Amino acid sequence: MTAKRTYFLTVAITLAIIVFLSFTLGAAEGETVLYFFWSEGCPYCQKEKPFLEDLQEDYPSLEVVDKEVSSSEENVELLMEMGQKYGREIRGVPATFLGEEVWVGFTEKIGDQIKEKVEYCTENDCVNPLVKLKGEEAVSETPATKEGETIDVPFFGTVDLSSTPAFLSTALIAFVDGFNPCSLWVLTFLLGMLIYTKSRKKIVIVGLTFLAVTATAYGLFILGLFSAFQYIGQLLWIRILVAVIAFSFGLVNIKDYFWFKEGISFTISDGLKPKIADRFRNLTQKGRSLPALVGATFLMALGITLAELPCTAGFPVVWTGILNTQGVSGATFGILFAIYMAIYLLDELLVFGTVSITLQSSKLQEEHGRVLKLIGGALMLTLGVSFLFAPELMTDFKGSLIVFGAAVLVSVTLVLLRKTVLPAIGS
Repeated sequence: MTAKRTYFLTVAITLAIIVFLSFTLGAAEGETVLYFFWSEGCPYCQKEKPFLEDLQEDYPSLEVVDKEVSSSEENVELLMEMGQKYGREIRGVPATFLGEEVWVGFTEKIGDQIKEKVEYCTENDCVNPLVKLKGEEAVSETPATKEGETIDVPFFGTVDLSSTPAFLSTALIAFVDGFNPCSLWVLTFLLGMLIYTKSRKKIVIVGLTFLAVTATAYGLFILGLFSAFQYIGQLLWIRILVAVIAFSFGLVNIKDYFWFKEGISFTISDGLKPKIADRFRNLTQKGRSLPALVGATFLMALGITLAELPCTAGFPVVWTGILNTQGVSGATFGILFAIYMAIYLLDELLVFGTVSITLQSSKLQEEHGRVLKLIGGALMLTLGVSFLFAPELMTDFKGSLIVFGAAVLVSVTLVLLRKTVLPAIGS
């Protein structure tokens, strides 16, 4: 073989090797694998889906592994295993795994972060999340939001400020829930009997003990609901269950506005009211020591809370269902829970404070109870409709206002119907 032929053969082999390596390395660099866990009925998932589709058009090398969790226990287990490997406790969807990062939830900021990571991974070697799962090295936790989206709150930790619609929904639902006619009737009746003792000290002790016990029991009930929904984990079934409960409570409460206590009614029964009155009378008897008074109030408040639970359970079920489907958990849920309980107690504290200062009280009239039932029923009905057919409304500030505005409109319309239209037609 001549030197010239040897030279050309060497060049050809070298070029072939270079082309082969370039093709192989290029293919390896182009393998950007993203795992996307989502659920039917999850509004944030529906927002992320088209975002990822657009990313795939912009970055053809991006492979999105789609995992639906509401109908697959296998996918749920995979999600939990990946979360554990990535150092995250996954309590909701959407959950997105890419390289060494994981995001739970979806906002515009999270979308920007995912896009930046995709750009990085197309130019660099990012590990396949499934390969990482099978490896031994755990991935350090990557925050799902950047600076400016979270704040550190003492005793609660980091709170996600992107959950503004959840804060609005919490405030409005808790406000309406606080005007529950069952709990207001019990409180005003108790305070009315305490006034006859002419002892402001007894009013304060019994009133504060009663409110503290009922609020604690109610709060534990709400926490139990939230934990139960998280344990169930099937978001579609949660939506259906919550919607059915909201429809049921809403329709029955609206019925009570027109036909009070006729048929099915979520109220304190007339048969139970005399028993409650007898307990209140025993409580206000003279001669009880302070510890005995507090103990008797504690037991009475606990029993009454359980008795009125069918009347008060509707809004906690709806609220915890909304938070679960929106993927709210951790410190953010802690803040929302504290806000809910504070607003829920606000009206009862105002009633208690007024009676303690003035030593005057008035009972909750039937007409007031009807109106409160109507407002609560209309809100539960609109929440149920939006939760089942348009859950994305509750993830948007304007959408939340639309839902609550619709409840107000329904309430006003039904009041006008009962006050003007029905009398005019002789009904």
